[in-house]
Amino acid sequence: MLQLVWGLFVLLLLAGACAVLASGGKIHAALLPLPLLAGSAVLLYGFGIVGALRAGVALVILLLAAVWVVGLVKLRPAGFAKACREALSTPGLVLFLGGAAFFWVLFFVQQPMFTQWDEFTAWGLAPKMVVERGAFYVADPVNLKASFTYPATSLVTFLFQPFGVWSEWACLAALDTLALACVAAATALPRDRWYSGVLVFAAGVLLPYFFRDPTPGAYATQYVNAMADLPMAMLFGGTLCLYLGTRRRRGIFWLTALPLALLTLTKDICFAYGLIAAFLIGLDWLARAEGPFRKRLVPALLHAGGLAVVVVAAFLSWSRYTAAVTPTADTAASVGSAGLSYGAVLTGGIRQLLGIGRDDKFAQIMAAMGDAFFTRRICLLGGGALAVLAITLVAAAAWLAAEKGPARRGILVMHLGFAFCFAALYAFHLILYYYNFSDVEGLALKDYDRYLTPYYQAWMLTMLCQLATAARGKLGRTALGGAAAVIVAVFCWRGVPAAGFWTGADSLYTLRADVEQRAETMNTVLNWGDRVLVLSQGDDATRWYYYRYELTAQVVNGFGGFYGRLGETEDRWDSDFMNLVESENWTLYDYKAVCVPDTLVAYMAEKDCDYLLIDRADDYLQREFSPLFEGGLTNDMPATLYHFEGEDAEVPFTVAAVAESEVQ
Repeated sequence: MLQLVWGLFVLLLLAGACAVLASGGKIHAALLPLPLLAGSAVLLYGFGIVGALRAGVALVILLLAAVWVVGLVKLRPAGFAKACREALSTPGLVLFLGGAAFFWVLFFVQQPMFTQWDEFTAWGLAPKMVVERGAFYVADPVNLKASFTYPATSLVTFLFQPFGVWSEWACLAALDTLALACVAAATALPRDRWYSGVLVFAAGVLLPYFFRDPTPGAYATQYVNAMADLPMAMLFGGTLCLYLGTRRRRGIFWLTALPLALLTLTKDICFAYGLIAAFLIGLDWLARAEGPFRKRLVPALLHAGGLAVVVVAAFLSWSRYTAAVTPTADTAASVGSAGLSYGAVLTGGIRQLLGIGRDDKFAQIMAAMGDAFFTRRICLLGGGALAVLAITLVAAAAWLAAEKGPARRGILVMHLGFAFCFAALYAFHLILYYYNFSDVEGLALKDYDRYLTPYYQAWMLTMLCQLATAARGKLGRTALGGAAAVIVAVFCWRGVPAAGFWTGADSLYTLRADVEQRAETMNTVLNWGDRVLVLSQGDDATRWYYYRYELTAQVVNGFGGFYGRLGETEDRWDSDFMNLVESENWTLYDYKAVCVPDTLVAYMAEKDCDYLLIDRADDYLQREFSPLFEGGLTNDMPATLYHFEGEDAEVPFTVAAVAESEVQ
């Protein structure tokens, strides 16, 4: 209940701040939720770097409350109430507040949980650590297992749950609140065109469903998702929409820097997305300004350059911070198993792209990427070519609806700029597939749709914003209504999932709940500094990653290969989870580590482990390893945590905790 009350309280503070700032600054109220949320997260980022996140939240709340106080003093209570009424007559702000409150209440009732693999390895694990520890994960040796993620999603999550009590549903609601703020920025229209704002908001909310390749009957995770894909897409598009609503106000224009900085801190690829956004803003400024080209060029360069500086500063600050607090080889900026620098990768990739020294693997991936643009489903209509066609039709409608001159020129230039940058981004992903993936994953274009859909989504949101802004006449309004109707119709026809955020997904949580229950028992014994080796015989890594997420301790990585004789480690390799198997049974497991009792004890000592957690045993453990364990082992034993007494102990493993469960 505390999380729900706090979430709604933050929304209330945002609503009042938007009303006061809209009244005092003569700015459209729908534009303000995004810079206020992004600015709060960026302020938290600064406090996080110095290790004072909770102090940062306190300052954010005080600043938002101060805006209320200033409004009440300057406007008087009657004027403040009037400002609130005017702000709440803005469709974009009302839809943002209503939609966000709906998410918070619905998720509080449903209590959704994480379901996707990457949420347990990084994107859900990182905000969990930040909330529970009150500090960036990379600054804490316990939390290095999530160090490769960027902090934006954790910062937004921490703003909405700063008390150290972690709730997955509140994390999801916080990220969805940010997404709705980005969509609201596209609805900043005059009050007499409120219906256009409603249409854009509805279409924008459906874009994550529109740009996807649905699996029939699968649970739709677009808004029940802790990964960075949704915030990245929405922040990219929302930043450009915020610019389109503020470009005529020189001082207000720089509000764009706040979501742009947060975008850069969302994911590693967002450095490129941030520079693309700055480039597109510069192009639009150049196209729309009056006067000769040279006169327009200087302010365009100044505005785009200023935003680019923000992007570079955000990117470098995080890189320098992580390098400073985790000065190990693992944090170096490199790509692929060869450890090449980004510069070497880009140079080598461009050479191969131009045909200089191109090898067979690059040629095959290049052919696959070319074919995928037409054949791989990227949206409900089909492949990337159809997605670009749909976006181009919206851009063409915006161009036709706009007034002749700078307005039309700006729409055309921005659309062409989007297309040019997409081609560059497409080539960049081709290079990454070559350098950063195994041969099998690269040739299969692993996660192709996930990597590209954020760009399509932001592109479409920006063009819808352009169309809504230009649609003053009957023809333009008809075109906007038609575009929104098509998105809704296609969603209803092909995209309505069997289960979305509005329904429960309890059947997906059976295994999660079982591991969570077992981990709660283990956590009564464990502390953050403890090191635990987890064994779950027959596991495909799912349970291992669940434990890694749930346990309040460091889960030690296992090994793969053969370690059957003490001191002979040349035939084993570092892994994450492992199953112990006898050498005669290699074919029983896809994931295996041949181990004997003596080498298990040696490995525990080598990795400085404090505990061994046996989640599920089997006949091999019962037959060969029982003498090492207090009370012995059975193949159907409950999950048991053992304390490691050391190599020289008569019984190396003594019982520390036992968790009974009916799920095996």
